Amino acid sequence: MPLAIAALCLGVAVVGGCSLGGEISDARTIDAAPVRVHGVIDRVEPVKGGKTYWVSYRFGGRRFTTANLPLGSGAGPTDPTTGSAVCLEASGEHPGTVRLCGQRYPGGDDLIPTEGLIVLAGVVGVLMAAGWILKIRDTGRDARSVAAR
Repeated sequence: MPLAIAALCLGVAVVGGCSLGGEISDARTIDAAPVRVHGVIDRVEPVKGGKTYWVSYRFGGRRFTTANLPLGSGAGPTDPTTGSAVCLEASGEHPGTVRLCGQRYPGGDDLIPTEGLIVLAGVVGVLMAAGWILKIRDTGRDARSVAAR
């Protein structure tokens, strides 16, 4: 059982760390060559806990679409609707990488602390499970030692 918990916690830490690393990498890609573009909300879909916004924009004569931008927190309108204009920053080298103007990270600035806490929780879980495994091992060793006497 403790081994399964350790594996699960390790998985949480790795997935959270990869997501965090991706956000930081995307932010650096945009920061290297930022280009302001104007996006338009194409679709708004209600989902559990909020809404998902599909935003399209043009860059270099090509059309791009992105979903799950953190609209409503610095995007402009307080309750964005279909057809609303949105200011975006795209990477000049990788125009598919985009974030809202005024944000530091593509997934929103609130996402970074959340992902950091997820990674921390996963690491703490792995350490606690490792301590549990060591305690079980030591308890078994002590029981065998007493039985041998």
